[in-house]
Amino acid sequence: MPNMTMNIIGLQEYQPDPDDLCSLCGGNYGKIAMIGGKGGIHICLGCVDVLVDVKKERESKKRDEVETALRTCLAGTGAGITPLAAKCIYDSILNKEIPHIRID
Repeated sequence: MPNMTMNIIGLQEYQPDPDDLCSLCGGNYGKIAMIGGKGGIHICLGCVDVLVDVKKERESKKRDEVETALRTCLAGTGAGITPLAAKCIYDSILNKEIPHIRID
């Protein structure tokens, strides 16, 4: 009787290409479905949406802070300023329509 040996074939654990992984959430989306950045960073569209929302929130908060500061500053002079006017001033500074003034 012939001698039979059976080899058990082991399954290799799947290791995705690092370029296919989102650098923020770690999701496997494939390099084509992500935005590439400096230093080999790849960001999926879901994370891009989150980053856009965070940026909008920060800009809105900064705009409100500048509006309050402008109104407070001008209130002491008796000139007064409406919230809309303060926001227009902020937007003009941000869009570089007022020279030599910068908002960080």
